[in-house]
Order: sequence, then C-alpha cells, then structure tokens
Amino acid sequence: MFAKRFRLPAIVVAAIVLPAGLAWALEFQLGETKEQLKLKYDVSVADHGTGRVTVVLTIADEGRLKPLNSVDLVISSKEQIKNGGTGRPDFVLSMATREVNGKQVARVHLIKDLAERAEFQLKTSQFDGKLIMVYHVIPISDHFKKAAQKAAAKK
Repeated sequence: MFAKRFRLPAIVVAAIVLPAGLAWALEFQLGETKEQLKLKYDVSVADHGTGRVTVVLTIADEGRLKPLNSVDLVISSKEQIKNGGTGRPDFVLSMATREVNGKQVARVHLIKDLAERAEFQLKTSQFDGKLIMVYHVIPISDHFKKAAQKAAAKK
C-alpha cells in the first residue's frame, strides 16, 4: 500500500527534475569574434621538428566571458571534420591553468596531427549577466600559419 501511494508522485518528480538536468548540460557556441567578446589572449605554437608541438594559450583578459568555468582542449575526429563539425570529438580535456604575471596560462604538448585538429574552448556559465552555458572556440590550426611565418622571418 505504501509503495502504491508514493509511486505516482515519484514519477511526476522524476519527469520534472531529470529533463532539467539534461537541459543544463546544453552548451552554445558563441559566434562573436575575440574583439566583440573583449577577450585578450595569445596562442603560440612551437614545432619541435620531431612530429610534436607545444601549444601555449595565454589569457590576459576574460572579457565578457568572465568568470571562465574551464578551458577545454577538444580534438575533433576526422569524421567530424568531414561532416562539417557534427558528431562527437575524439578527445576532450579540461585544461589546468596557472597564473603567470596576472595572466592565465594553459600549455599542452601534442602530436602535430592531433594539434592540427584541435581547438581550445573557453567556457562560462555566465554571459552578459545571464545564466547560460556558452563557449568561445580558438582553433589551433590558425596559429600554425603564424608560427611558420615567424620561423621564415627569422631565416
């Protein structure tokens, strides 16, 4: 008798609470530029000539994303790249950052092939004073060109 009496209320509570948890897990990619978000960061890529690279992200100002919840490294799968970004990535890692001279620094050492498919995602749950899970994407492949230009200029 006791179990029958509380079965319906338990089902109703579960039907309300469980979808709310799933909705919180949704994240939205921001389409705004670095300048529009008032972000100040630098990405440097050091190619060691061994098939490995070191990528360093230095965040001077979190801009409109302040406070950041996490800095994630996301490596897209080859299938995901073929499908225009849909599907699951091969690898996701929440990076540890450390403070150096008042700036947040994240560093990763990767195989060059993985780094060319990788991106940093700056994630926050508060955007412009609203509670919403959003992230800004920083493709690492864009910074390989800059590193190659700097290396050519030194020669």
